[in-house]
Amino acid sequence: MNQKESLSRYWKDKKVLITGGVGMIGSYLTELVVQAGAKVSAADNLERGELQFIKPIVKEVQFHKVDLRDAENCKRVVKKQDVVLNLAAKVTGIEYNRTHQKEMFEANMLLQQNMIHAAAHAGVGRFLQVSTACIYPHDALVPTPESEGLRGAPEPTNGGYGWAKRMGERLAEYYTKETDMACVIVRPFNAYGPRDNFDQEKSHVIPALIKKIKDGLDPVPVWGSGDQKRVFVHCRDIARAMMLVTEKAPPADAVNIGHDQMITIKTLFETLCRVLSKHPKPFFDTSMPEGYPERAASVEKLRRITGFVPETSLEDGVREIIEWYERRGKQKRK
Repeated sequence: MNQKESLSRYWKDKKVLITGGVGMIGSYLTELVVQAGAKVSAADNLERGELQFIKPIVKEVQFHKVDLRDAENCKRVVKKQDVVLNLAAKVTGIEYNRTHQKEMFEANMLLQQNMIHAAAHAGVGRFLQVSTACIYPHDALVPTPESEGLRGAPEPTNGGYGWAKRMGERLAEYYTKETDMACVIVRPFNAYGPRDNFDQEKSHVIPALIKKIKDGLDPVPVWGSGDQKRVFVHCRDIARAMMLVTEKAPPADAVNIGHDQMITIKTLFETLCRVLSKHPKPFFDTSMPEGYPERAASVEKLRRITGFVPETSLEDGVREIIEWYERRGKQKRK
C-alpha cells in the first residue's frame, strides 16, 4: 500500500475545512486534499495567503475570506464538516516575533481557541492542531524528541508565539478528553518553499537571504554567528506529513514533522549563493538574535506512525523558491 492509495481511501468524500488554506503550507495541503478526493473548504483572511496559490484547483474549493479571530466566523465556516485542519496562525520571522510578543500570543490564542471550540460544538470528528517547533526550550535535546515540549519555557525570542502554541496543544488534549472530537497535534520544523513571504520585516531566513542576495547587497547581513544549525522542510513535504498524521496518529499525542539533517546558516548562505550564481561576502551580525543554537527534529515517532520521509532536497527546494520569486518579480513588472 503506497501513501497515495492510503490517503485516497481515508479522505475520499470527506468534508474537510482547511483554515489558512491558501497560505504557504495551507495551499499545498488544500491541493493534496482535493487530489485525495475530499470535498474541501478553505478559510483564510488573505493576510499572507493568495487564491493564486491554488489557481489550478480553485473551482473545486469552497473559499471563505474570513478573520477567524472572530468566533462567529469560525462557527459559520465549520458547519457540516467531518475534518478540520487548523493551519490558521499569525506567523512571522524572528525579529517580528521578538518585538511583538503580545500580538503573537493574542492572535494565535484566538485562532486556536475559537476554531477548536467551534469545531467541537459543530460535531467535527477529527481536528488537526498545528503547533510549532518554537514550543521547545532553548536547551532542548537535539535531535529533539516530542517529550522536550513538556519541559521548560519556549525559546525567548519566540516566547509569545511559542507559549500560544503550547496552550493550543493543551486545548487539543482537553477537548479530546472531554468531547467527542479527536484532536491530533503536529509540530513542524522550519518550513520553506515557494509562496513564502519576502517582506524583510516578517520573512523567514531563506526568503530574507534570497532577497538580500538578489538585491545585490555585498556584504550580505546575516543575523547571528552563522554557526547556528537548522533543518529546513519543504512545505509540500509538510503538507503530506500533516495528512498522514491526521489519518494515522493517536489523538492528543504531538508528532514532530521534520528530519535530523542539520546545516549551519553559513552553509545555507553558501548554498543560496551557489544556486543564484552570485558571490557576495556574508557579514555575520552577532548583535542580532539567532534563536536556537541547534534545531532538528527527532522523527522516530513520525516514521513509526506514518512511514513518512521528506522527498525534496534543500538544493532542489531552494531552486524552486528562487524560480518562483523570479517569476513573481516579472509578473509584477508587467
